[in-house]
Amino acid sequence: MTKLFLAGAALIALTGAASAADLTYEPAPAPAPIVTEAAFDWTGFYVGVHGGALFGDFTGDLDGLSGTGGLVGAQAGYNYQMDHWVIGVETDIAYTSLKDVAELDWLGKTTVRAGYAWDNFLLYAKGGVAYGDLKYADESQWAVGWTAGAGVEYAFTRNLTGRLEYDYVDLGKKDIGNFDPVVNGGVTAHAVTAGLNFKF
Repeated sequence: MTKLFLAGAALIALTGAASAADLTYEPAPAPAPIVTEAAFDWTGFYVGVHGGALFGDFTGDLDGLSGTGGLVGAQAGYNYQMDHWVIGVETDIAYTSLKDVAELDWLGKTTVRAGYAWDNFLLYAKGGVAYGDLKYADESQWAVGWTAGAGVEYAFTRNLTGRLEYDYVDLGKKDIGNFDPVVNGGVTAHAVTAGLNFKF
């Protein structure tokens, strides 16, 4: 009986050893790589539309006239990003409804922009040349002056950005029409606009 018991124990031990030999070691799977999205790049051309409000005061011989109107227009430009800094140029043109006896029918600007970007958020300042069509008593005259402003822009996607902007405009003074005596006037205005840009 003892021999039979020992033979059974030996058989069980050999079977367990054989099963253990069949086991293979497999290392734990490597962790999945962490994918981080690249920071937004502001470099590139863009086109867009904008609209808002215009608060203006006529100057020179038109002093005392003022008004509030809307404006709607389009813009195009180019940005170049260096690290967090963004520089660019932009031109825009807009129809306005600023009117109080005298009128400002059109307003355009060509400016240089400079700003600082935090990924898809951009804070910028701008300045340059402004031009517009002044009208008085059915006579009109294009005037050229200057503009300065600031804004914030946010990239919703790789191609679509939205912005809020403030601009101050001074178109100087020009002789309007062929009146006798001469009517010399201009306009200063504050523009608050919102816009959308499509970036290529």
